[in-house]
Amino acid sequence: MSKNPPLTVLHIASGDLWAGAEVQLYTLARTLHANPNVRVHLVLLNHGRLEQECLNAGINVTIFDESELNGLQILRLLIHLIREQRPDVVHTHRLKENILGSIAAATSRKTVSVRTGHGAPEHRLPWWHFPKRMIFLLDRLCGRHLQCKIVAVSDDLASILAADFPSKQICVIENGVDLEAILKDHSSSTFQEDNRGTFKIGLAGRLVPVKRVDIIIQTALYLMNSHPDMKVSFHVFGDGPMRDELEKLSEKSGTDKLVSFEGHCDDMLKELQQLDVLLMTSDHEGLPMILLEAMALQTPIIAHAVGGIPKLLDDGSCGVLVYKQDGASYAKEVYKLYTSPETRSKIAKSALQHVIQNNSALQNANSYYDVYTEITNK
Repeated sequence: MSKNPPLTVLHIASGDLWAGAEVQLYTLARTLHANPNVRVHLVLLNHGRLEQECLNAGINVTIFDESELNGLQILRLLIHLIREQRPDVVHTHRLKENILGSIAAATSRKTVSVRTGHGAPEHRLPWWHFPKRMIFLLDRLCGRHLQCKIVAVSDDLASILAADFPSKQICVIENGVDLEAILKDHSSSTFQEDNRGTFKIGLAGRLVPVKRVDIIIQTALYLMNSHPDMKVSFHVFGDGPMRDELEKLSEKSGTDKLVSFEGHCDDMLKELQQLDVLLMTSDHEGLPMILLEAMALQTPIIAHAVGGIPKLLDDGSCGVLVYKQDGASYAKEVYKLYTSPETRSKIAKSALQHVIQNNSALQNANSYYDVYTEITNK
């Protein structure tokens, strides 16, 4: 154990969802918490599953509820907390938290600030969205002038962030998964050696435009028409503002008997384990946690070749990459895997080895620890 006092890290996040960014933050916080040289504290702006998971892991959590407090009130509370606890590092996640956290950290001479970019920034807003444009501008100014490092979860995302931030500020730390915890509670997937059972295809994520869940419906329609004897079912896990629209689209397309909208799932690992294939149809992604979890469970993946996905899937050796965003392209790859259990098994085993070698929770936490010690000179 180091003779120096532990390095203290205060994470600031929304905590309203339990999605990829939240799972990654929890994994990081829990792994850092196990390091005797680090003390971890979370400030969340909402009650929810992230809060409960962290509390169950023995991690200190403070809630500044944004449903009851405005931005200025939260900022004052953050400043008071930082002056009281004197953390070495304030680590922020997402836009609102980046702004409030970096400003609050700047009021302390002892504290430095870093952020993680979990996904691509929103598209540039038109000039008439002036208030939102000013918020994005403030976020960039805070990142440039009040934060020491901008962490990107993939090389592709680092290139995108370089349009807003100096390259010397940006570093890449890929997401990690707690393999021990996953494999302790979930055995590896069982591959169907024949096609007598229903071939289960899944997608997991927020039902928002960037996830392109409409392509799942297109894929189901293509398979229904081109391979009518194929026993297949599609399962969409997650919720969001597009759910009604997507369900109506599925009904109109005649795929509603094939496509099930499962809603929010508390145990996504269990569902992943029961899938024959996981699809990722997003227009853009950083480094999706759901893919890392699927790889750990040896669930075969078919994914859009975008963001950090091609590198994660080792250019196709750990999963199937699709380069054209339409249902026919995904359906053709689904059918290839459907007819070849050997291929499914081969890419799934390669995926597990890739995660073990490159994306463990400990590797991820150690990389962040190196950043923290660099910017604090500890």
